[in-house]
Amino acid sequence: MLLIIIFYSIIVPTCVLLHEIGHGLGAVFASNNHVHIYLGSKSDKNKEIFRLGRLHFHIIWSYIGFAYWEGELSKRQRAIALIGGPLMSLLLALLFGLLTLLGPRGDMQTFFWWITLVNFFQFAVTIIPMKYPRWMWGYSGDPSDGLQLLRLLKN
Repeated sequence: MLLIIIFYSIIVPTCVLLHEIGHGLGAVFASNNHVHIYLGSKSDKNKEIFRLGRLHFHIIWSYIGFAYWEGELSKRQRAIALIGGPLMSLLLALLFGLLTLLGPRGDMQTFFWWITLVNFFQFAVTIIPMKYPRWMWGYSGDPSDGLQLLRLLKN
């Protein structure tokens, strides 16, 4: 029971944050821009709480996240920033999948498997080109990373 509480209250939001950090790292490595990483909504109540170089973190407990870069990015820079989030989720899924296979048996193995599934699900849902449906409350109507990337490559 404790693992379930930790999983939903800490691990899932952390996976969302790491996905957004993936976008941020892509934008920072590809450009000279500052990037704002949000866990939670992009609103006045979600103030910047710390900064690591050009990454500015705005964190309130949530299951949604966003990355916004200051200024314009070239097509190539934007593509790198867009793919950064799904790539981070995929890498985390692979890492925790490996830990599931090689790590300790029992509850920790199950815990690592859940983290693998969350990150793989996040990778799949963000890389598939689509507009998010209404039931995805925080993202409803927004284009997925995959759809933004597809549109960028078509132009």
